[in-house]
Amino acid sequence: MSDSTPFPPHLAAEFLLWFWWRSERDATVFDLPAPVGRVEAWVDDRLSFRPPGGDRATAVLTGENPSATLEARAALAGGKVLHDVRVHLKRDDREYTLQLGGTTLDVRGLKLPKLPTENAEEALLDRLDRYGEFHLVLQGLFAAFAAERTGPAWKQEAVPSLAAWARPPAS
Repeated sequence: MSDSTPFPPHLAAEFLLWFWWRSERDATVFDLPAPVGRVEAWVDDRLSFRPPGGDRATAVLTGENPSATLEARAALAGGKVLHDVRVHLKRDDREYTLQLGGTTLDVRGLKLPKLPTENAEEALLDRLDRYGEFHLVLQGLFAAFAAERTGPAWKQEAVPSLAAWARPPAS
């Protein structure tokens, strides 16, 4: 493992898959530990896949709700792993969008909620607050994944449920 990859690369793909599965299983609601609390989060309008061990996307799905398409499930069934996803987060009345992915879960294209103030100093403080909130939510999602992934029910409950969910529906 190199210094540029602080964790095994497969964990990024596992986190993205877990996030997608949990967002659909729980109707986009994540009850995260304090201080985050309840957030809504889902895969937005972009998913990309790569072959196992690869570092570049080879299949990209875009448009309205690509995560619900047969192509998305077929990519998983065909052995591809998630490379990146566009994520939509909602906490209270504030909404964030970003692209999350790669083997190091890079955050790209973060869009913060509209700022309610026009005063430059207040706007800067509000913007810093929004960045802080975004990082808090993302940290909460990572913590929830880590707790579930290392918990006793992972192999007996989560993996079979995730595998059944990932299969394309029979025609």
